Amino acid sequence: MAQPGGFAQTRPAFKHLCICAALLIACATAPMAQPLGELKTGQIRGEYVPPKNPKHRYIHERLMQKRVLERLSEFLAPIKLPRELPIKLEGCNGEVNAFYENGIVSVCYEYIDYIYENAPRKAVPQGLTAQDAVIGPTVDVFLHEIGHGVFDLLQIPVFGREEDAADMFAAYLQLQFAPKEARILMLGNAFLGRVESQQAMAKSLKLKNFANEHGLPAQRYFNSLCLAYGADPVLFADAVTRWHLPAERAEQCAGEYMQIARAFEKLIHPHVDMDLMAVVRSKDWLRFEPQSAAR
Repeated sequence: MAQPGGFAQTRPAFKHLCICAALLIACATAPMAQPLGELKTGQIRGEYVPPKNPKHRYIHERLMQKRVLERLSEFLAPIKLPRELPIKLEGCNGEVNAFYENGIVSVCYEYIDYIYENAPRKAVPQGLTAQDAVIGPTVDVFLHEIGHGVFDLLQIPVFGREEDAADMFAAYLQLQFAPKEARILMLGNAFLGRVESQQAMAKSLKLKNFANEHGLPAQRYFNSLCLAYGADPVLFADAVTRWHLPAERAEQCAGEYMQIARAFEKLIHPHVDMDLMAVVRSKDWLRFEPQSAAR
């Protein structure tokens, strides 16, 4: 007959056995990662699909003239991938969208048109030009979707929401540009992010808005500002003074940036040709002729 408390004494061991059994079953049934195969640099290739909507011809012509996809491909050439990752600029039948699907990155003309529609028609007090307000979000949306592709092709484990990880992938890469260029990109993103945040807060949020796989516009806005401030609190001092990053969040931003930097170092850098990266980082990627974003 069991002594008083005897069951309680044997229960922890039984519990541990159950946990071990569950782990063994999980390991036996979890899909095994497939070998990546031969990794090569220069696997990201751009394609300008001619627009069906005549309204989008100006986008097609401008981005081709500025060689936006070619510049992105060259900047990301050091990342070694097991196969080609196409990035396409194409029409999406009126849908403002960008996505990674079936191994292809697609950014819709409608999304770039949306960026133009929300850009200022002249310089704003923060020192941001009309062109900067277009360049930043355009680069950001491509890098975000390319992030999804890199995670997929390199089998990068993502702890948390993949959309958040793609946001951080894009922001971190933009902060690896030369300081002047990084500032242009991040402040261009901040301008659109603030517009989207104000638009969202002007509406009555519904419960389903909080269930979206993407963060709310204001959350994404402050996450991006925080990463920039954490990377260089001098270069991005106005994240606090002009762009309203709360001081209590700003205190944590250096740690948040280092967290992303460590993850990138651990998970992405082993697949990067560092010699080629040194060459890439020595170039000026955003040298465009001054012109207004207005059509």
